[in-house]
Amino acid sequence: MNLENSLQFLSEIDKLKDTYRQCLVMSGEREENTAEHSFSLAMAAMTLGSFSNEPIDLSKTIKMALCHDIVEVYAGDKFHYHKDEAENLEDDEAEALKKVLEPICDSDLAKEITQIWNEFEKGDTPESRFLRGIDRFLPMFHNYKTKGYSWIKHGVTKEQALEKNSHIELSSSEVWKFTKKMLDESKEKGWIN
Repeated sequence: MNLENSLQFLSEIDKLKDTYRQCLVMSGEREENTAEHSFSLAMAAMTLGSFSNEPIDLSKTIKMALCHDIVEVYAGDKFHYHKDEAENLEDDEAEALKKVLEPICDSDLAKEITQIWNEFEKGDTPESRFLRGIDRFLPMFHNYKTKGYSWIKHGVTKEQALEKNSHIELSSSEVWKFTKKMLDESKEKGWIN
């Protein structure tokens, strides 16, 4: 991996700043982009890691947070409640990963990112179980802080939110307990159906 290829890769992942998601930033000013989400998830891993149900390697978890949505450079963001409807999502994301890693494809870094990304997708290690739960919690927390912005926009129900995000409990029983309380309050205030 030479400097030119490394810089080309950095230019590729900079496109995450132009990939917008369904949730607003907590200030409510605008939609969040994927780069911001990945940064927030890495910080959430640092902040909430002590609440993981299992011991985790924090350094590995932070790397996973930074790489977990790297495919969105080319695959875009898929709204969590619509992912079941997306055809060939896994294949599309695997192809997007290859494309974004192309500038550094023969490097150890590309191999590490691929391994970390696959581990997150499988969700079968303590780090991936924890991070997958926190990755689902953050958008819900954003919705809570923005009075249900994307829940209302997409007609999401409390029951859908509980069902679609129940794996948070495998991540952190403390965070899941807070999630249920947050959803109860959101329902009472009309921020979720």
